[in-house]
Amino acid sequence: MDKRYKRLSVEFPAEEYVYLKMACAKKGVSLKDFVTQAVIVSIDDYENELAVASLNEALTDENLKNAIPWDQAKKKLGWTKQK
Repeated sequence: MDKRYKRLSVEFPAEEYVYLKMACAKKGVSLKDFVTQAVIVSIDDYENELAVASLNEALTDENLKNAIPWDQAKKKLGWTKQK
């Protein structure tokens, strides 16, 4: 087996298996590819949820009081065009 991959074995509900196979057939992909992509998308979604939660925690009243307008931030960072 390719060392870039790890074998994963899971139990899947028998009553849902036929729907999984149909979805693979409709998409024209193998069961392995379908499940791999679904898991990767799920991980990405989870990481995005964590990032949003982290940002929401950072948006405290105190932090918002100390915020500066975007134009001022660009000037401080030297991102404005010099005329």
